[in-house]
Amino acid sequence: MAYCTIAVALAAAPAVSLVNEKEVWECHANTTALEPVNLLLRFRNGSNVAKVFATKQNGARLIISGDLTLEELLDKGNYPVVTGHMLCDAHEDQFVNEVVLVGRLSKESKVTDTQKSASRSIAVNRYIGRDEHTDWFRLRGYGFSKDKLVGAPKGSLVSAHGCLEQRKNREGNPYLEVKCRSVRIHNKARGGSPNPAAGTSAAGYDQEAFEQPSDNDMPFTWD
Repeated sequence: MAYCTIAVALAAAPAVSLVNEKEVWECHANTTALEPVNLLLRFRNGSNVAKVFATKQNGARLIISGDLTLEELLDKGNYPVVTGHMLCDAHEDQFVNEVVLVGRLSKESKVTDTQKSASRSIAVNRYIGRDEHTDWFRLRGYGFSKDKLVGAPKGSLVSAHGCLEQRKNREGNPYLEVKCRSVRIHNKARGGSPNPAAGTSAAGYDQEAFEQPSDNDMPFTWD
């Protein structure tokens, strides 16, 4: 899952487009920040919120909540797309940039030379029809969040809450990061009573039952 609530300024007037054989109203926008993030906004055609979105003009300031995904756009690489569920008018003094990601951590973290922060990739799965897609976001943690990213084993299920930022690498090329305000590692239960239902007729509460794979496990592949 990837979800955001974010303040933006439209870079164009919305127009109708066809995405996955469905009509949407969409336009490019920028977050209202000193170093703005470029993104694409979409609202499914036919909804009440899309009718409101369609009336907005270039330069309009809005607060939008919706699903956050990454798409390969021509000459733009992995580009953030917000499929909106809610919007309201905003003014120039408002700043909102809140992102929530739930997914699995990939390989080892990378700690900066100053040891002040660490970055690590998180895989967030989503479905288009029956087809599974994986969006790879980069997390950056400081302090306690840094320790969480460094210490968690590969494949850990993580929820991260932070701010979407656009930064540049040493070659000057832009890339996206989520600067974490909090990171929670969801590990399997350890400790406590090995079987809280011991002495009763209940089954399935021994520690082994909580460690075996389940048919409900999220379908991730780690190559």
